[in-house]
Amino acid sequence: MVYKSVNFKASDSVDISDRGLAFGDGIFTTAKIVDGDIEHIDDHIHRLRSGVLKLGLAQPDFNQIKAEMVKAAAGQLLATLKVIISAGNSKRGYSRDGIEQPNVIVTCSPYPKHYLGWHSSGLTLGVSKTQLGRNPSLAGIKHLNRLEQVMIRQELDQLPVDEVVVCDYEHCIVECNSANIFWRKNNIWYTPNLSMAGVNGIIRQKLMTLLPNVVECHARISELDSADIILLCNCLMAIAPVKNYNGRTLHIDHEYIDSLQQQLKDFDKCGE
Repeated sequence: MVYKSVNFKASDSVDISDRGLAFGDGIFTTAKIVDGDIEHIDDHIHRLRSGVLKLGLAQPDFNQIKAEMVKAAAGQLLATLKVIISAGNSKRGYSRDGIEQPNVIVTCSPYPKHYLGWHSSGLTLGVSKTQLGRNPSLAGIKHLNRLEQVMIRQELDQLPVDEVVVCDYEHCIVECNSANIFWRKNNIWYTPNLSMAGVNGIIRQKLMTLLPNVVECHARISELDSADIILLCNCLMAIAPVKNYNGRTLHIDHEYIDSLQQQLKDFDKCGE
């Protein structure tokens, strides 16, 4: 870590009574830093606000959080920023009674360089055997309870692929281990419906606007067998094409991918 703060003070430790540690009671966001600037910073603040509201956490000072994010990013050429908001410290048990304020943790760490290669050469994609549970009350938000993703990553570490598609227990595609997924079939773009599980990522939301008439669906994994383009996205890698899915080679239209990347950048400039 090149930057660490807890409740806006330099620190690398939290209280053992922190509810994020005890119960995964909190939310987080992960952003990309380029030349000292945080990409999509306002979207990340919005994500944190929405997560706090959804979980009913005590309201932190978001202006102070944004200032701390900017401070952490200063001087970083290419890095990863993470903000965690836990429910705070509490006594034993599930109740939040008596909690006056949440805990805010901000860290800055090296950027995962493999994403740079994925942009240009594409990535290989397999299918995870691990299935996600359905929970509409938590679907969409980036909460701290990521045990399913940890199990998926443990599986992925033993496979000869870069990423895996993950389905829920009804065998519907949800997402990948650490990315959202889009695919094109017969000139129609599709992405999973996330009303039951999954994270509604910031780049996913932008692509929903940029791609023509995207269909959100509960699709079985077999739908990917006839896709002509598969794209993955998250805030660190933006958009990355799949060059091989489950042993099948896919053509990468670099001109089209570059155009999408540029549209994504222009989209953000229009919102500034």
